[in-house]
Amino acid sequence: YYDKADLDITNKEWEKNLSFTECNLWFFPYCDNKHYIMICVHIKAERFEVLDSLRHKDFKEYYKPMAERVVKYAINYMNTQFADKTVKWERFTWFNLEKVTQPDDKSCGMYIIKWMRHWEGKYNSALTKDWKRIDLINEETECLMLDIILDEDNLERERIMKEATKYCNMKNKRKI
Repeated sequence: YYDKADLDITNKEWEKNLSFTECNLWFFPYCDNKHYIMICVHIKAERFEVLDSLRHKDFKEYYKPMAERVVKYAINYMNTQFADKTVKWERFTWFNLEKVTQPDDKSCGMYIIKWMRHWEGKYNSALTKDWKRIDLINEETECLMLDIILDEDNLERERIMKEATKYCNMKNKRKI
């Protein structure tokens, strides 16, 4: 995330003036075999953070080599896109979050979204509050879908709303 409110990302000139070290956390969601994990490059803490909602025991054997590949590409991207190359990547350590476990095998994507909203480089209760219950995860998923669909900048909003109204009317007629 970038914490300067005046950043206009629609203007591609911002990349030329941005030092990637000004951005404390860089998020890289990664999907492996239908399971999402989050790899966070935490600049200030000099850490690569792996957030896995299934808490695989085989992190060092399986996920670390994959995470290292993602980090390698991320570093290459940062070094080619931004002028600031003062980061000492060799000093970075690895961190694997072990406090979060999803209650099913389908909600890893929602955990990724939640982490991108709330992760600050350390565990906090906003990451897991009430997220052991499937109904609350489903409710969060529905709210996110509605936020996207109903957003005033969604170019398909009106069409989707018309289709939804038509569907609801058709469904209600069947009940009568």
